[in-house]
Amino acid sequence: MAEVGESGGRLYLNFDKDWRKDFTILMERKDGEAFKAAGIDPKALAGKKLRVRGWVEWRNGPMIHVTHAEQIELLPDGGGPSAPSPSPPSPPQDREQAPTGAIEL
Repeated sequence: MAEVGESGGRLYLNFDKDWRKDFTILMERKDGEAFKAAGIDPKALAGKKLRVRGWVEWRNGPMIHVTHAEQIELLPDGGGPSAPSPSPPSPPQDREQAPTGAIEL
């Protein structure tokens, strides 16, 4: 996220300097305390990697109006999906393996 702008009781989380064309998150200033209580300080998000969920509208470029903290997720610096779940443990190897295609009872 590139920068945070404020205007008319709203916060704009702009993902590039040209907010007229690039993606923006719109947040009402009155909702800011609820986001802070959930550990998200909107004014401190500049330079962070985010995932946002919601309906995309077109207002000077694509925009999502967030109303709940659950709509914004801070991502690790890599910015990709969260780390994959660990794979399940392998079965113990002390038993004899059944031949391929055989049914073990």
